[in-house]
Amino acid sequence: MENKFDYLIDETVTKEVRYISFMSNLRRYDFAFMKSKDNPDKYIVIHLQENRFAVLGKKDLSEKGHIEHVFHQSEMEADEIRAFLREVL
Repeated sequence: MENKFDYLIDETVTKEVRYISFMSNLRRYDFAFMKSKDNPDKYIVIHLQENRFAVLGKKDLSEKGHIEHVFHQSEMEADEIRAFLREVL
């Protein structure tokens, strides 16, 4: 069978993944973290319940509205996520 696409990258990698679940004042959160190979100061952060991800570092947490946007969370939820991420990133 002929390829219909010109692949730019097709590789299989093994990654170490850190899973953290926690209960906040508002709800339970489940996250997965992988180090970014392109930027060692950042992590691929996966919000497992929302099926959303972002590449984040500590500096990204101070950007106004960033967490709300990437994870589609309310301001109150984003504040809790931000506080949690400041501890684990």
